[in-house]
Amino acid sequence: MEAQYRILFSGKLMPGQELNDVAARLAKKFRMQEKTARELILKGGGRVLKHNVNASAAERYRAALTAAGLVITIEPQETDAETEVESLLRPYSMPSTVTAPPPSLAKASSTPKARDPAEGWSRCPKCGAPEVSDLTGVCQACGVVAERYRANHGMEPPEPPERPTSVDNPYAPPRADLTPPPLDDSGDALQPPQSVSAGRGWSWILSGWDLFKDQPGPWIGSVLLFYLMMILLNLVPVVGGLATTILGPMFTAGLMMGAHAQFKGEGFSLNHLFAGISRKPGPLALVGLVYLGAALAIGLIMAGLVIVMLGASGALMNSASGGPGSLDVLSLSSIALPVLVALLVGIPLGMAMFFAPVLVGLNDVPVLRAFKLSFLACIKNILPFLVFGLIAMVMVFMAMLPFMLGLLVAMPILTIAVYFSYRDIFYR
Repeated sequence: MEAQYRILFSGKLMPGQELNDVAARLAKKFRMQEKTARELILKGGGRVLKHNVNASAAERYRAALTAAGLVITIEPQETDAETEVESLLRPYSMPSTVTAPPPSLAKASSTPKARDPAEGWSRCPKCGAPEVSDLTGVCQACGVVAERYRANHGMEPPEPPERPTSVDNPYAPPRADLTPPPLDDSGDALQPPQSVSAGRGWSWILSGWDLFKDQPGPWIGSVLLFYLMMILLNLVPVVGGLATTILGPMFTAGLMMGAHAQFKGEGFSLNHLFAGISRKPGPLALVGLVYLGAALAIGLIMAGLVIVMLGASGALMNSASGGPGSLDVLSLSSIALPVLVALLVGIPLGMAMFFAPVLVGLNDVPVLRAFKLSFLACIKNILPFLVFGLIAMVMVFMAMLPFMLGLLVAMPILTIAVYFSYRDIFYR
């Protein structure tokens, strides 16, 4: 008789994979709802996904499930009842001679083994047989798709069967807890920003180069188009500046989405530049508007300070009495303090804006919380960002020497490096 195998889910995802993406691919591959796929993953490891398959079929299942993002193991399936009992008792001493099996065991070996709900099977809503696989949702007895049958007949989904724990069954395989961390009241599922070493600033650039060299053409085209659009929009009076402020976070988020897709192995294309506009236009536009409002507030504060300083120094009176020389000196000294205040306020605003588009675009973080997290991430990592900034300045300077052609390489690398800084700081 040909050897039979079973497919088990280890409870882990492939490196670099995320729960939502794996659930979507699993649902598409095996024609199930994403909710069902997500629940299957969250139930943890040690689950039997498929019984009674030969070696070639087992390898096909392994390839398909691994491509979806699951870590899969294949085990030989021993169908003989005596062999199964013997394997359970293996840690203990066995008698030197084995006689015929007891009647209860002989009876068990002569009757088909019922599906165990704890191993991924549930009862069919049509024929009542416990033959519905949690993986495919198809009854192995009558061939009906259980979820579709329940929906067509107005039936409630069944309660999930109770799974035996390691206390109930000492022989149960260990189970991994894939339950995501609890969400706070803002809906932010990211880890709090962590501090990293100063040398990580250089590592981000190296990682950016590794990703860029795999697909240099699309990256050069996307970044070049991005800057050309920003330059052309800024040439339009008034409206152009407003448009760049709103569209800038959208394009930035799109590039981050593209880097994220390439990091997961899905590839990068020019279409990713516009992914922010197509997927999250409202929240990303709000990012730009909040930044614009804060910048205008800083400008008004600066203008007010200039007027106050000029009035306090008597420069306005000198101007009225015709003392232009003294006005120039007093004006310069009066402007210095407002400029310093603007820098002290503007730098934190830049920190708050740095990661805001990627947090909103990739993680659905609320806009104001995204600004807060971005500021905390930057303030906790001043040294690595200082290293990153110094190296970036050298790269840009060197790239400008050969008729600025080097910028076609330097700017995409630095853009991707920002994505890796985000991953480094917000993911463990």
